[in-house]
Amino acid sequence: MKKILLMVVATIMATASVKAQNVRHERGSFTLQPMVGMSVGSMGGKMVYYVDDLSKKVEIDDELRGAFIGGVEAEYYICNWFSASAGINYAQQGWRMKEKNSGEKWNMNLDYLTIPVLANFYVAKGFALKAGVQPAFLLNAKQDGKNVKSGCKNTNFAIAYGLSYEFKNGITLDWRAAIGLLRVNKVSDEYNKYYSHAATLTIGYKFDL
Repeated sequence: MKKILLMVVATIMATASVKAQNVRHERGSFTLQPMVGMSVGSMGGKMVYYVDDLSKKVEIDDELRGAFIGGVEAEYYICNWFSASAGINYAQQGWRMKEKNSGEKWNMNLDYLTIPVLANFYVAKGFALKAGVQPAFLLNAKQDGKNVKSGCKNTNFAIAYGLSYEFKNGITLDWRAAIGLLRVNKVSDEYNKYYSHAATLTIGYKFDL
């Protein structure tokens, strides 16, 4: 999946003129942008599990997990340097877990329907800084193929920020980070309170409506 996405990005970028000038959208204009890309998830907080008679506590480290994201976003330009956008994405998040002592690894896969709502500040033609919020709804949760959705909260909420660059031909590269503020697990204690964080890199195309 990673190789395919990188090839798509490289192919589109190769066809875009290096000398292409950026564009600004006029006040009151409206765009729609389908996008696809890669998501890199990580765990915030801490996680442990117990073995045998619950007297032994095993601590868990997390590692980054690469996955997929795709969706569509609408953007309204309040003026030529500021806009508001809202989107809907299918976003694979989660992380790889590693037991500290044994080194054993397994996956925590979380699939969300995310709804980013952002303010976009165009500090230069085609170049925007972004900040906002991202509500999310859990679609699936699996730990090494085992369904664990019943132990996870159905909703999430994150602070989102990032930047994007739009070429003259409408192709747009977008990098974002989402910091989860609500814990993933329904039941928590002093040892188990973990959050889903993600960074994404997408490529899209803006249509003027």
